[in-house]
Formats: sequence, C-alpha cells, structure tokens
Amino acid sequence: MTDSDDKAWIAELTSLIDNGQKIEAIQKYRERTGVGLAEAKSAIEQIADRMSGAGQPLDNRSAVPTDAADGEVLDLMRSGQKIAAIKRYRETHGGGLKEAKEAVEALAAAHGIESKSGSGCAAVVALLILITGLAWWS
Repeated sequence: MTDSDDKAWIAELTSLIDNGQKIEAIQKYRERTGVGLAEAKSAIEQIADRMSGAGQPLDNRSAVPTDAADGEVLDLMRSGQKIAAIKRYRETHGGGLKEAKEAVEALAAAHGIESKSGSGCAAVVALLILITGLAWWS
C-alpha cells in the first residue's frame, strides 16, 4: 500500500462518516485492518469524534486510532520485528496466526510502516513452531 492508498482510504472513511454511513465505514475499516467488530466500531467512533471536535484534516497516521497493545505492535514493526509483532497481536487480540499476520500488516500499512515481504512463509512457520513448542513445554 502506498501513502496515496492510505489517504484515499482515510478520505473514504471520513466521507462515509460525514454522510451518516458509520456501518459502511466500520465494514471498510474491518476489511482493511482485519480487526474485530468492536475494535472497528471504536476506531470509527474515535475518527468521528476527531472530525467533529477538532475540525482539522486527518492524515493517515492520526486517523487510525490504536490502543496501547497496538502501539507496541507498531513499535515492533518499526524496528523490523515482524514475528514479535504478530505474537504480541495474538496475545492481545487472539485469533489465528494467518489472521494476526494479516491484521499486523494492515495496521502497519495504515500507519505508513512498510512491511517487509519475501520469505515471510518461513518466518510464519518458525513462529508457529516456536508457539507450539512453548505451549508444549508449559
């Protein structure tokens, strides 16, 4: 995703909110980020609050609200620790490995953090083995 894709997505969300189409905005948010319904609803409500309160234009980094755990995920992604970010996301949000990977990548993209692709499959397999091993030893 490019910066212009992010800005177009934010513009689409704000337009939907302005037109009273919050349900559609929530659906779009979920499609893009992979988060659950409650998280998406909260995010859209925060965006709507920012739009009505400050009246300032939103950029792609300030318009996508994050909680403390997502902030940790973003910090890990910024430092190139994608596997740790996926693990942290699963600890806080639950879900499967594939869903967490997609959600982390979408969250990073929404905040302008480039996700390194390539041998991601090997990294995911290694993470799965690590998690399985830790669960077995517990």
